[in-house]
Amino acid sequence: MSSEFSNHILRRQYTAHKGEDLLSQVHRVICIVTPNSFISAGFHPSGEVLAVNASQLESARWDAAFIEHELLNDPLLAAPELIKNVFVAATKNMIIPDELYVDDTRAGEWLKHTFHCENDEKISVQALDKSEAHTCYSFPSSIQDIFSKYTNGLSILPLNMIHFKNSVAVNNLLQCTLTDCYAIGTLHHHQNLHWHQTFDYHNAEDVAYKLAAACQYFGVDLQSYPVTISATSIEQHPILKKLQLYIPALQTKKTGISDIISPEWSSAIHLFQQLYSCA
Repeated sequence: MSSEFSNHILRRQYTAHKGEDLLSQVHRVICIVTPNSFISAGFHPSGEVLAVNASQLESARWDAAFIEHELLNDPLLAAPELIKNVFVAATKNMIIPDELYVDDTRAGEWLKHTFHCENDEKISVQALDKSEAHTCYSFPSSIQDIFSKYTNGLSILPLNMIHFKNSVAVNNLLQCTLTDCYAIGTLHHHQNLHWHQTFDYHNAEDVAYKLAAACQYFGVDLQSYPVTISATSIEQHPILKKLQLYIPALQTKKTGISDIISPEWSSAIHLFQQLYSCA
């Protein structure tokens, strides 16, 4: 693992092993885009995460020029055809049960009434399959334009999809994903969606409070309920460690070689493995 500062950009890198042939083993790349970060992960045909490149900008606002620069200069993205999926940390999103869903246009109207969406934002809708719901989300159209330009029209999916794609077979599960700009929380109880929220956080206490409040509202015991928490980068690693003090049932996923050589990357790599399986 390495890191460097360049022009107010913090860059961190994870590699499963050393060797000049590592990039040649990558057959698929998945990217995560947030308002101030760009993260890419390269996968071996077996599904193993071979490398992760994470770049974070000091600014907390969407910066299309930054995203395009990272897309063009990331070694993992030298062959754009390897990029199979792009996930966006959409701060403006909502879940619409199938009973209320009419069409994508009506869903977009609800999103606009709930959030202040600019004219230059792209609004998209994705079905959540067995969860019997749709997620509607928005992000700057300039981000879509960049990926369309270099990846032949690749669509951008919402990051919160992983809480629905990977939990439908689980009866009880409290999930949380930490990004550099917000957290996503989802509670499934007896295979039914009880709670889903995107919320701001500054420390472990903020996250623990939100999860505890949701559990208390629905009569779930947080001290014994299955909980999984993942993160987009190692910047959230200290928060994850502290959360284990507040949430005894927190499950720590073992992801293989990363647990040995770079344990601080384990949660991020677990997140990418989730994305790999649900995309």
